[in-house]
Amino acid sequence: MTGFSVDPPATLAVASGLGFWRLSRLTIRAARVVLPLRAKATLNRWLHRTRWQSENDKLRHQTRLLRLSGVGCAVLAVMPLLIAGFSRVPLDDMTRATGFLAVLIAFVVGARGAAFQLSLNRMHRAGSLGPRKRTLRLQAIDDQQFHPYVVYRRPAPPVVDEEDPEDLGFELVDEDRSPFVGSGELVHRWLPPLTVQLMRPAAIPVEVRDHQPMTELEYATPRFRAHDLVDYLKTAMAPMGDVDDPTGLRGFTMRDRLYIAESDVQSQPEWLEKRPDPADIEKLIDDPYDNVHHFLEIGASATGELVTTVFLRITVKGRALSLDFAACALTRTPAEYHVLNAFAESGASAVVRSILRRLLNLPAEVAGVWHLAEAPLLLTSAVRARKNRMLKPRRGMAIGARLSIREEKSTPWKQAQLDEVTIHDHMKLIEQRLLKAVEDFLEWKGLDTSAFKKRATSIVNTGVLNMGGRTEIKQSAIGANAQVRADTREPDRNTGQSSNSEGEQ
Repeated sequence: MTGFSVDPPATLAVASGLGFWRLSRLTIRAARVVLPLRAKATLNRWLHRTRWQSENDKLRHQTRLLRLSGVGCAVLAVMPLLIAGFSRVPLDDMTRATGFLAVLIAFVVGARGAAFQLSLNRMHRAGSLGPRKRTLRLQAIDDQQFHPYVVYRRPAPPVVDEEDPEDLGFELVDEDRSPFVGSGELVHRWLPPLTVQLMRPAAIPVEVRDHQPMTELEYATPRFRAHDLVDYLKTAMAPMGDVDDPTGLRGFTMRDRLYIAESDVQSQPEWLEKRPDPADIEKLIDDPYDNVHHFLEIGASATGELVTTVFLRITVKGRALSLDFAACALTRTPAEYHVLNAFAESGASAVVRSILRRLLNLPAEVAGVWHLAEAPLLLTSAVRARKNRMLKPRRGMAIGARLSIREEKSTPWKQAQLDEVTIHDHMKLIEQRLLKAVEDFLEWKGLDTSAFKKRATSIVNTGVLNMGGRTEIKQSAIGANAQVRADTREPDRNTGQSSNSEGEQ
């Protein structure tokens, strides 16, 4: 716009040159497709061979594209002469102005490419990607990310397609849908949760114990509260992430998470203004019927990208202990996100290649100038986003987490076969240590652990794969009065072979 206001003929000439550059590349690509197809069509016509309709359609489309782009190139080639004639500007003067403007545009585009690659190089060598000084918006995002409270959205009911009579809206349990937004794929969960009655230890024979009332086997008062077990687990699990231990889990983290549904959040909750203190968290842990659900979050990351996160909720109710366990896996980001880690993708040579790429794609770079029209809206939104708008409730405004960009851009779980071993390995290590720590805690409190050991053993053995051969059971009956009825639609092979043998005899 500035160039057009200063020198309209030169600006139109530069625009014509950029258009000619773009159309000429399109013409060359179309010609590389048309010439082989036309030669093949001529050869098929001479040899009286049948041609595919798809090749005819492709040849017709590419020929049309070649003609249009060729005509456009011819028009744009003579456009500077027409502009000079209509504007009554000497051709030499317009040529110099056009060349100066073209060089200026190329310099700006090349400088942009160099600045972009230099920024990537600086980020690649930086120890931390965070800014030196956070803005108000970045500070608000950081507070929300590491805040103990997590607001989640309850899943919406399935939509029934009235036009499809087979779509009744019934779905199985969605394993991918999880309230732990940002933790990745929900890969394992104890359903139902592990529950164990809190009874006295088995100090008397089983025969006598089975005939005693349950009230005599239980303690009159609870031996512990839920937060006592949570504190014990924090102490017992901490050695797994010891930085001085070379065999410790890398990226080990452990924190309290308080999950609350979006519809259960009060109009002005106090925890938006200040974080809850340990006493408040203990009250929430001990109340199993509160709208806030406490989870002990334990995470491990071997590479910094491949993250295993375990969530454990502990509740004591009905004179029983309940353990709700869930494991999530956050897979790696796509390969194109790691291009700087490849050979010669950073440094001085990368800056030169970035400049050349921008210059070779100069028409598209210039055409992208229209994005500057979005700058006022972007700056206005950035100013408005500096404030944490969760602090002041508004009608119709939701504060629950919708999605996680890191989770959306991660590799699909079905395509992360090589990382499944690491994920399940970390999950089982954390799971077994949690179960052993709970068992030690119950024994320390003088409670019976026989039922807990049986359930823990079955949980640990869950997912053990049998890598042997395939086992097939055919023509078998299981159960009382079971019978086997041969399928008359397919004759028995043995019967067919015997009949053939009799026929030959």
